[in-house]
Amino acid sequence: MIRNLIFDLDGTLLDTITDITIAMNLALEETGYPYRYDREGTKALIGDGADECIRRALKEKGSDLREFNRLKPAYMRLYREHQTEHAVPFPELKETLSELKKKGFRLSCVTNKPDALAKVVLELNYGEGFFDCIIGQSDAYPRKPDPATVYACMERCGYEKDESAYVGDSHVDIATGHNAGLPVILCKWGYETDYASCEGDADCVVTEPRDLLMDQKVILLFTRGS
Repeated sequence: MIRNLIFDLDGTLLDTITDITIAMNLALEETGYPYRYDREGTKALIGDGADECIRRALKEKGSDLREFNRLKPAYMRLYREHQTEHAVPFPELKETLSELKKKGFRLSCVTNKPDALAKVVLELNYGEGFFDCIIGQSDAYPRKPDPATVYACMERCGYEKDESAYVGDSHVDIATGHNAGLPVILCKWGYETDYASCEGDADCVVTEPRDLLMDQKVILLFTRGS
């Protein structure tokens, strides 16, 4: 029986795209780049950690180490300043997760967002202690879709693979969960730019947060082996 749910952050637990867009555009302006990104353009940058986001933002200069080293500190500083200005849980998600907790589920987060930033923005929006474990990107683990952070999360929470599932909004999350040997629930309220190409690889697909409580495929997934 599944009782340990491990969530992605950006596009799954929180709508963070506005703050990422603001910080990236300010960083590009500060470092002398003439172009800017809108919300949709920013969605194509994220999912693989801050470094990859910055390389993608640099377009044809993404492999230029000098330009990367100019943009990264500007972006990281500006994102720290702006990351809590507009970030909010998706509609009905916090209430849904609270109900899951009442039903005995343990909730955690494994994300490619830098670890300290992930903890700040989640605790601000959900409260301290809402999640049993939060693991973000750091030098301690490779970034997703490597499963190392998922394994670390399960170990901290005291759950095995057959008791856990991964929940995310993108192809990176599907790969992460499956690389860890877990079933994956794909959330279609997030930032994946091509759901049609990847939803068939997920074990369950949900279109709104309440589906985590009411969708029959999700319920069967949670109760299998019970």
